[in-house]
Amino acid sequence: MSRVSDTRQRTREAAAQLVAGGKRSHEITVDQIYAAIQQGSRTTINDELKLWKDERAKADAVGADLPPAIADAMRSLWVAAVEQGEKVFNEHRQALESDLEAQRRAYDDVAVERDAAQATVHQLQHEVSQLREQGIEVQQQLTRETEAKRDALGQVQALQHEVAAVRTDMAQQREAALQAHDRLTAEFQATIAARDAAFQVERDKSNERMEAAQARMLQETDAAREGQRHAEQQLAKLRQRSEDQQTSLTELRLDMARLRRELAEGEARLAAVATITGERDQLALELAGARGQVSGLKAALQSAEARAVAAENQLTMAHKRRQSKQK
Repeated sequence: MSRVSDTRQRTREAAAQLVAGGKRSHEITVDQIYAAIQQGSRTTINDELKLWKDERAKADAVGADLPPAIADAMRSLWVAAVEQGEKVFNEHRQALESDLEAQRRAYDDVAVERDAAQATVHQLQHEVSQLREQGIEVQQQLTRETEAKRDALGQVQALQHEVAAVRTDMAQQREAALQAHDRLTAEFQATIAARDAAFQVERDKSNERMEAAQARMLQETDAAREGQRHAEQQLAKLRQRSEDQQTSLTELRLDMARLRRELAEGEARLAAVATITGERDQLALELAGARGQVSGLKAALQSAEARAVAAENQLTMAHKRRQSKQK
């Protein structure tokens, strides 16, 4: 926002320019001035324009009775003087305003410093109050500590007397303990000597028993080794017998298979004979013979199966005996 002094100055300059442009002073209006300067309020422009018109009218009245050349010269001088006066006035006013602004800033700085000083004073007063309270508290604490020190000194003296008495008792007890220790040491050494002698006797007996046990152990070891060799021989024989029985079992199984095939063939022939009706009588004889053969084959098969079962049982028993001996 423009200052009032600038608006007034520019109002006068705009009016002078309008007069120089051919306008008469009494014809100049506020709107014309505002249109020229484009700032300030119309009230300020109106007031300044009235002053300028009054000054202009006075100058015109003074120069009315004079020749035109002198009147124009006077008007020019008057205008120059007025402008110079306004310029000097504006300079003085700006200087005064600058001084006033500086004084205001200085006043603000002083006010800030004053507030800070007052705050510091209040803080110092508060700290002084706290220090006084702390001093009173320290004095009270010092009094309590002095009394406690006196009590402690009394207790120390009492404890010193008690310590002296305890030291005397401890010296007596230590002397009695040393005597008891010497007596117990002698008794312990005697007991150790007796136990050592008994231990020597017992150790000799133990050595003798251990030597006898070692001799028996060696004998038993030899006997065990002999038994092991005998068991190994028996095991070899059992293994050979088992292999032989296994071979026999295989042969028996082959015979059983052959007999089963023959039985199947006989049954097939028997079935074929039974189906033939034309040669019934002759086939009856053959059938009787075939049945006899089948009965014989069945008996042989049963005998072979019995031998196979017996052989398997023998193998099982031999295997169990071998396992028990190995254990």
